[in-house]
Amino acid sequence: MTFRTLIISLSFLLGFTAKAEMPNFIFIMTDDQGYGDLGCYGHPIIKTPNIDKMADRGVRFTDFYARHKCSPARASLMTGAFNFRVGVGSIVYPNSTTGLIKEVVTIPEMLKEKGYTTALIGKWHLGHTAGYLPRDQGFDYYFGVPGTNHGDAKTHKLPVAEGFKPSGEFTIEDYWADKGKGVHGNSTILMKNDNVIEWPTDITQLTKRYTHDAVRYIKENKDKPFFLYFAHGTPHHPYTVDAAFRGKSDHGLYGDMIEEIDWSVGEVIKALQENGIEKKTIIAFTSDNGADSKPNKEHAEKGSNLPLKGWKGSSEEGGVRVPFVLSWPGTLPEGKKTNEIASLMDIFPTYAALAGIEPEVPQKIDGNNIFPIMMCEPDVKSPNKYIFYAGNTPKITGVRNHRFKYSTKTSGLYDMHADIGETTNVADKYPEVLQELQKAMEAFQKDIDENSMEAPFDEGQAAYVEIKNKKDKNSKGDKNKEKSSKAKKNKEKKNKKNK
Repeated sequence: MTFRTLIISLSFLLGFTAKAEMPNFIFIMTDDQGYGDLGCYGHPIIKTPNIDKMADRGVRFTDFYARHKCSPARASLMTGAFNFRVGVGSIVYPNSTTGLIKEVVTIPEMLKEKGYTTALIGKWHLGHTAGYLPRDQGFDYYFGVPGTNHGDAKTHKLPVAEGFKPSGEFTIEDYWADKGKGVHGNSTILMKNDNVIEWPTDITQLTKRYTHDAVRYIKENKDKPFFLYFAHGTPHHPYTVDAAFRGKSDHGLYGDMIEEIDWSVGEVIKALQENGIEKKTIIAFTSDNGADSKPNKEHAEKGSNLPLKGWKGSSEEGGVRVPFVLSWPGTLPEGKKTNEIASLMDIFPTYAALAGIEPEVPQKIDGNNIFPIMMCEPDVKSPNKYIFYAGNTPKITGVRNHRFKYSTKTSGLYDMHADIGETTNVADKYPEVLQELQKAMEAFQKDIDENSMEAPFDEGQAAYVEIKNKKDKNSKGDKNKEKSSKAKKNKEKKNKKNK
């Protein structure tokens, strides 16, 4: 395996004239929110006035890509690299002992070199053991959940785990030692900087608590450049919302969660305005992947990826194409929409360009500076020639250019401009396009194989996957037995009836 140091080229700076002041960056990411869950993306019921207003006062992308699941998306965002290059394939499982490769340079590490203060409020999901936590990867301040929301939303009623120190200093090592005794299973922990401060925590209150902390952070850092990564844990299951938002939406508890997130966005924007830094701050809003097809059996309502096909976990558009809204009053145009292709990997080099940084990094950067297409200037095309798709393993399963998408799953070629729902295979009509995309996919596969950093073996994840596979196999066997038993009983009833 080869390693090479990539110096982000000065070409990233084209299309942007450096301002006297370095801008603040706020990146808001939701969890398992669908492409069609916002008013500005066409949802007929859920109300999102604050995010819609962001779009009215900024730019909305129609063809923006995340990844198929939580951890891969977050790895690509933080590093500017395709997730397999930096040691993250599928999700970081509850028993994982590693995470995002320690040697990579992340957005906060890059920005700190230029004097930025950095914070993560919310979900991390790139490692939850010592050495892999947010403050190990460049964040000055951290308040949130290191993994994902686990268990029933009511687990906060359980007693506090034995081992909490009166001072509140309960480290991640203490947590893992206590968790080994099976005290609370996978119930959610809440951390502040390097300590676990609540276990389990009341996840119904997290959106509100995160928002109040974000507002505080903005106020306290208004006089210096900052990067705030605000990562919500909703609308990922279990469905959970503060009592003030329960029943507010006409789309059930799922809609309530989206409307609470919209309230949160409004509070962040209001904090920028009240502290006089709205014009100094570029805000982005997106999701880590598409909506889940089976988020919660207790609730009929779920997210919408319409008009896209597919769900979270797939390489169909509904699994990976997400809403992306930007606002930067006085700099970005207002009320514009672009269908140029872009992805989470573009955030790293774009922030580098806007902050006037040319960092040296060990990972190969796959993203590009997309500030020129954020400006929606006529005839300015995306610097991304292709978008690539993959699942849990480092095997490329699809590719698209500005107009066409090729999928190995269906061996189909789809016209993304005329057929956003991927219903009609046009491979016979455009054989030269099919050949071009297949060659591009082969070349990128070779590049991934040869230019990815070697990740340490994750013993915990390997054991977890083995146990999970056995459970899935047994569950499948039980279902087959149940079907066989039902069929046998039906046959016996039929025979008795015939007699």
